[in-house]
Amino acid sequence: GHRFETGTQSHEAIAGATAAIEYIASLGDGSLDDAYARIEAHEAELTRHFLAELPEVELYGIRDPERAGERTPTFCLNVSGLEPREAAARLADAGLYVWDGNYYALEPIRALGLGEEGAVRIGFLHYSTVEEVDRTLAALTALSRSRRITPLPGRTNSQ
Repeated sequence: GHRFETGTQSHEAIAGATAAIEYIASLGDGSLDDAYARIEAHEAELTRHFLAELPEVELYGIRDPERAGERTPTFCLNVSGLEPREAAARLADAGLYVWDGNYYALEPIRALGLGEEGAVRIGFLHYSTVEEVDRTLAALTALSRSRRITPLPGRTNSQ
């Protein structure tokens, strides 16, 4: 079989995959099943908290906090009166890094009627904290009320 080998194996990728698996297993009791169960529970709690406190923004997808287990902790939304790029820039000024646009999912974005501008995308992961969710909620509340967000030191609000 080695005569069909296309070249040197990607030892970096092999080492990286091994390290990633070990890292994920370390989040549980050493088993991947336990780690993924803990990750899922944490992300569902962050999702419930985010949805329960979400200000008046246009959220695409499940908004009911009781259905948090039916969705991922990734949110597609728009803030009334702001283009997605502007909302993302203002959130970045506050040290909250989100995405805007179509996320390479052009057909779903079109089906939602969001046009070329798309929407803001906010995501939480297993290492995200409740405090980070609260900071995000406070910034979205300020944006939805057409107020300035307090920027991090050394930054200015995009206007």
